[in-house]
Amino acid sequence: MDAPSFGWIKCNTDGVFDDTSGANGAGYVMRDFSRKATFCASLVFEVHSAEEAEARAIWAVLKKALEQQLTHIIIESDAKFRIDQFSAGNFEGNSCTDAIFKDIQLFSSKLVACIFSFQPRYCNSVAHELAMWAKKNNSTIYWFAPLVWLLPTVEEDH
Repeated sequence: MDAPSFGWIKCNTDGVFDDTSGANGAGYVMRDFSRKATFCASLVFEVHSAEEAEARAIWAVLKKALEQQLTHIIIESDAKFRIDQFSAGNFEGNSCTDAIFKDIQLFSSKLVACIFSFQPRYCNSVAHELAMWAKKNNSTIYWFAPLVWLLPTVEEDH
């Protein structure tokens, strides 16, 4: 997807989970209309599936959007089934995801506009790198400017 219109923030998200070790990570990057990365995060959650990791990434970016008093956001993810589900207004989950999905519904309803958009992984490589970093390092970090190791990826990913 191209850069968002003025006043909109595009949020690329990704979640990763290793079925064997249980290691997980989530990542997101927020971009303004100039395509500038305005906020990034690598996160670790207590999750038990890739589905939960993907949902937690979306949950985290929506929570941050509300904290920053944003009003118009586009959430891009390669989790097609989840994006289609949320786009259709369906926030029903199973016993592991229902509370996360209900929070996503609540958070998104507090925004003036929230669009859920599927994007293949190659369009979402920064969020994937952030999620992989969190999984590898079992660490959570937030920053307003991308770290040096991430700059080449951030500049290519839109």
